[in-house]
Amino acid sequence: MSDPSRRRQAPPEPAGLPARRAALAALRAVEEDGAWSNTAVPAAVTDLEQARDRSLASHLAYDTLRFEGTLDWALGHVLTRPPDRVEAPLRRVLRLGALQLLRTEVPSHAAVATSVALARESVPSGRAQGAGGFVNGVLRALDRQRDQLPWPDRATDPVAHLALTTAHPVWIVRELVDRFGDERAEAILLADDAPPGLTLRATGDRDALLAELTAAGVTATAGATPASIRAPGADPRRLGAFIEGRAVPQDEASQRVVLAADVAPGDRVLDLCAGPGGKTTYLAAGVGPAGPPVVAVELHPHRAEMVRSAAHRQGVAVDVRVGDAAVPPVPDDARFDVVLLDAPCTGLGTGRRRPEVRWRRTPTDVTDLASLQRSLVLAAADRVAPGGRLVYSVCTWTAAETTEIAAWLDQQRPDLEPGERVQLLPDRDDTDGMYLAVWNRTDRDADR
Repeated sequence: MSDPSRRRQAPPEPAGLPARRAALAALRAVEEDGAWSNTAVPAAVTDLEQARDRSLASHLAYDTLRFEGTLDWALGHVLTRPPDRVEAPLRRVLRLGALQLLRTEVPSHAAVATSVALARESVPSGRAQGAGGFVNGVLRALDRQRDQLPWPDRATDPVAHLALTTAHPVWIVRELVDRFGDERAEAILLADDAPPGLTLRATGDRDALLAELTAAGVTATAGATPASIRAPGADPRRLGAFIEGRAVPQDEASQRVVLAADVAPGDRVLDLCAGPGGKTTYLAAGVGPAGPPVVAVELHPHRAEMVRSAAHRQGVAVDVRVGDAAVPPVPDDARFDVVLLDAPCTGLGTGRRRPEVRWRRTPTDVTDLASLQRSLVLAAADRVAPGGRLVYSVCTWTAAETTEIAAWLDQQRPDLEPGERVQLLPDRDDTDGMYLAVWNRTDRDADR
């Protein structure tokens, strides 16, 4: 019988491996399950005991998603086949390792060693050694060649240069350049790469909530909208005010949409495409407890349940109905003082908090969604009472989904008087890229 004391011991795992393992789990959830990173990353890191590990894992996961295209381009120069021909588990490990080599101060040996360990864990045990060797060879080659990568010249190919240095698909860069010009486009792209801090909406007294957060050791300041608080390093799940419904995570761009609706106490309000409910509950707070419940229409049952949950937690009155915004489940003769359509869109304006959206969308999505948006905004216009207000919003910036929709409705509905038109963007507003347009219905064609 062998002496147990002489048995070969497994080598200790590299330092920092748990954080990278959590980051890899988040990448898998985003790629394989279709999850959004703003939910997948917090879920993946929650069991890490050390705050520094949670921070590292979050940073690595978000930036790997953010720079995916650039990482694949770099890896393509040291692989013998295109990155998309590498099996998905190992491709994710390579991206995570490449990010550390190209865009962090992590020592090369640590980036490679942890990636090799993850590669061995990512495949069946019989292939572990080969997977580890493959990842080791690719990342060491990248480390040797990273200073010689052939980046496109800015002067001769500015679009390709911006696409790689800011990690956005070429078609997105061209869209931004066409609408905003070279200089502004670059500023938007760079701002889109900067992770946002937490913004809260106070459901009650903002000053009182601000004092409460400060007393609890949270770094917080008053935001640019009347109810907003900027708390850049806070985790809402660890705040009593969030759990109790006194604070709602909500970007200032989203808050601006509700402010543009200018809801008055007692108004009849219809919120179309209402999930997950951030705007809905803010609208309901404006209507007040004495007014009718906000009618919230949501196509997807699980998102409708999110609206109900948010309304319950915040103590506001919302009548949630599952249905299609194109044919809202309300009486045929029902008209509303305020109609909000927060339409389905490409979501490109949310790239700071969901960076993978840039790689999920295609130009065809823009065209298809613009067609849907036209049908929905026309249906929404039919529900506005004479003297009432229509608000259209999308969390994106493509012309087809924003200014062109507004101009189209101007032509289709002369009974609607154009009002505020705003394109919010991260470079100047430090918000999501949100577009909003307002129309006021005149008394003409009241029997339409």
